[in-house]
Amino acid sequence: MAINPVERRLAELLQRWQAFIDQPDKRVLLWRTPDSGKRMLECFFEMQRHEAVDGGSTSGDTFIVFDAPFEHAIAYSRALKEALAGQYAASHEELERAGQTPDWPFVPDEVPDTAAAFLRALGSLAQHHGVFGHLVAVLMPVRVDDDESWAAWLDRALQAGVPDGVRLLVPDVQEAPRLERLAGAGHAQVLAEALPLDAWSVAQETFAQEPTVGPGGVFRNLLTGLFALAEKGTADQVLAKGRDALAFARAQGWADQEVAVRVLTAGVMLKERRCDEAVNHYRHARSSAEAARATGHPAGGQLVLQTWFGEAAAHVAAGDLRRATTCYQAAAQLASDLPNPLMWIEALRMGTYCLAREGDGNAALAFGRPALAVGERLKPESRPMTTLPLHSFEMLRLIEPDRAGRIEAIRRELDRQQVAGRARLETQAASLEGASDVAALRQVEQQHLAEMEDLLRQAQARADSEAAGGGPAFREVFEHARDLLGPAWPIAMQGAIGPAPHLSNAQGAAA
Repeated sequence: MAINPVERRLAELLQRWQAFIDQPDKRVLLWRTPDSGKRMLECFFEMQRHEAVDGGSTSGDTFIVFDAPFEHAIAYSRALKEALAGQYAASHEELERAGQTPDWPFVPDEVPDTAAAFLRALGSLAQHHGVFGHLVAVLMPVRVDDDESWAAWLDRALQAGVPDGVRLLVPDVQEAPRLERLAGAGHAQVLAEALPLDAWSVAQETFAQEPTVGPGGVFRNLLTGLFALAEKGTADQVLAKGRDALAFARAQGWADQEVAVRVLTAGVMLKERRCDEAVNHYRHARSSAEAARATGHPAGGQLVLQTWFGEAAAHVAAGDLRRATTCYQAAAQLASDLPNPLMWIEALRMGTYCLAREGDGNAALAFGRPALAVGERLKPESRPMTTLPLHSFEMLRLIEPDRAGRIEAIRRELDRQQVAGRARLETQAASLEGASDVAALRQVEQQHLAEMEDLLRQAQARADSEAAGGGPAFREVFEHARDLLGPAWPIAMQGAIGPAPHLSNAQGAAA
């Protein structure tokens, strides 16, 4: 029986893995894949894990995925050790079913927080349970705070030596590679491979292989082809393919699917800077979305909202901020009615942005102030995940640009100090890589954390002092935002802040 496209890709990954294993001098496999192929890799690792549980993986090896975030080298090494101990403890029953005694003696706190110690632990585990085949540590942190430090950690792991019976597999994203230095350094133990994993190609092949059942199946194939073209084709190709999908959706009376086709096409037009055409598609999409909403479609209002944001983005790209403002005003009203607090805040923020760049500071502030009241409706832990922190600071820049600029300078200095502090920590961690003293590394880390906390407190105090000298409007926004976002705002706020807009009536805005 013919295998499906997903099974074929997984089989190809297995062949690549086995080819790597057949090279005993290679200990680290660096798999570069498009971002859209990440899920396929995760399926491959999960398949290996489940096959191993059921009595032997298809590769004959045991894969353990480590997804701990990389904050700095010491914390990352510790997180890996703790994850290894935790996964081993969770596998006791499986080991007993396989006739093994789960008695590997490993206490993470008794070994240093280093790359070398983690590799020694892997080697110890592989030696203790010889039925593993190769023990494969898949290192794919969910977040990397410092690409250079992450690459340096891997360098130290290589220098420590990957033990016999152990292999490291490290995925990297082609669109935003973090490990080019590792791939290009000529390490004899590293094999770097680019994987041609394309999620949309897999989807197209899968749907083409399956029987097309009814209108839904036909439209599914049309839409999948359209998404694939949007990823790789030109705007004209998408436009031509989109007409077929649009006509089919209209014939079926599927207004919501018309919106999907129109929005996708508009996005491709915008990508090629064909702004007028993008606006036209977003407006047609809104007509379809309104029709869906009128029939009681549960997502009708959200579809309409999406088209307002899309059209506004097209106007901004074309430099027509006045029309963009009109769109954001409509989006804010609709988000209020639905309600959708996150998009309500974003509509207010972007409308403020457009009005400010048009030179109307008073109107910008009047439009943006309600965002603080919207923020009050959100749970405290949710507020920092919106654009409210950035919007609140942008309002301060409208009120008193110079004062806000001085607070931003405090923030930039803190960033510089934190980067320097992390660099010192990484240098110290590297110098202690071969140390056996567990306490020394912990002491270095604690000193670093205390230093960072002290720097943050000092920066917050300077920012508070600067804000206290502002006028009533400045202090009102600052204090309201601080109440909503916590004492670290705006000093520890994520994301860059752009330059202050040039306002003809900036002083009036500050009144």
